[in-house]
Amino acid sequence: MNTITFYGAAGGVTGSKHLLEIGDERILLDCGTFQGLPDIRERNRSLPFPPESIDHVVLSHAHQDHCGMLPLLVKRGFTGSIFATPATRDVTARMLTDSAGIEVQDAEYRQRHHIGPPDDRQPQFTPEDIPPTIDHFVDVPYVRESKDWHSISDTMKLKFYDAGHILGSAVTVLEFPLNGKQFRLAYTGDLGSSDMPLLPDPEPPLEPIDLLLMESTYGSRVHEGLDKALDRLAQAITDICNRGGKMIVPAFSLGRTQMFVYVVHKLTDEGRIPRFPIFVDSPLATDITDVHRAHKGNYDTETVDDFGEGHGPLSFRNLSYTRSVEESKRLNDMQGPLMIISASGMMTAGRVVHHLRHSISNPANAVFITGYQAEGTLGRRILEGAKRVELYGDWFDVKAQTFLFNEFSAHADSVQLQQYAEAIPSVKQIALVHGEPHQADDFKAQLEKAHPEWKVVRPSEGDVIDLDQ
Repeated sequence: MNTITFYGAAGGVTGSKHLLEIGDERILLDCGTFQGLPDIRERNRSLPFPPESIDHVVLSHAHQDHCGMLPLLVKRGFTGSIFATPATRDVTARMLTDSAGIEVQDAEYRQRHHIGPPDDRQPQFTPEDIPPTIDHFVDVPYVRESKDWHSISDTMKLKFYDAGHILGSAVTVLEFPLNGKQFRLAYTGDLGSSDMPLLPDPEPPLEPIDLLLMESTYGSRVHEGLDKALDRLAQAITDICNRGGKMIVPAFSLGRTQMFVYVVHKLTDEGRIPRFPIFVDSPLATDITDVHRAHKGNYDTETVDDFGEGHGPLSFRNLSYTRSVEESKRLNDMQGPLMIISASGMMTAGRVVHHLRHSISNPANAVFITGYQAEGTLGRRILEGAKRVELYGDWFDVKAQTFLFNEFSAHADSVQLQQYAEAIPSVKQIALVHGEPHQADDFKAQLEKAHPEWKVVRPSEGDVIDLDQ
């Protein structure tokens, strides 16, 4: 039987794991962690298949919900190759090293306070496990750099198109023989929003596609135009600067931080906002920014037009990158106006929570939410209007102004997703993944209405698609 089984990010957004089985060959599309609700920790301590049974992994990009369980896969017996773009390889190394450090710290805390059973107090992997994981990576260039298929086995070939989501993100196209003909499966991973700064727009495959696995994070939403969002952002920043407030920007270290720096740099250069201190307070974000500079060839042409070939969009004179804990603590004693861009993007942990403790109860301050907030996260509670929130054991009134800028999301909206599918020469079947049920179901209805000739399904976790049918 030739199948694809959905072990994560089906009926939900995170935990991406899609297992393609063609004859005796087993190819895993992504191997990510579940994120959000507190009870997901147990889900990230085991894999739903024997690691040694997987022949190869194809990695769409380096966000934790797509790559975060690769060290566990390797540690428990996987011996194959992990195919990814060169930029994804470099970013993944930083992301996994950071998560391994957090894993060790969390395990030490659980050991110290005797939390959970003894086995649960041990780290699943450590920083020493990351280099052996990265050793499995095999670089595959984008189609724009090499139009050739890349053979990953005797019968299966691979191409990568730019997904425009984060640095190195790729749309996967796999071609393999099935029932006497060549079958093509495409997997979008996460698709970027069109006309966003820094990275190219998502590239649709040039080949006809038999089955498209497509994300649906914003399957029932339409983003406001970027120009209007920039107007709102510029006005908000100006108002808060005028009242001497602090702006806290929870942002993922990978992707959202670099995009937001680009935007405030451009607004500053154009004179649309005052020149005031801006801090990126995340060692990981600083490392990831260095990776961006090393892969400038992945920037879009607009970036070169806006900032030239020099330092580019991610450096300017009122921007500082902090690393040490002491530098981070000093920011809380500084008077506004100032902006702190810090992880985590959903406010679940990290330095941004400490900054919120010092700022969220002051009505002069503001919190800028710039993307998706998963169910159960602090970010979702603030976004939904919580009056009081718990931050590292203490309760705080939410008095700071909250702004939502979904337009800066690294995910395409429902219109852009449909346009992307329509740009592929021929699509026969679409499986909607990476979306909460209501988002995916709304998008399914939208596609079925617009294209009754397409077979559209919304698999749940554990569901199987039989490719022979």
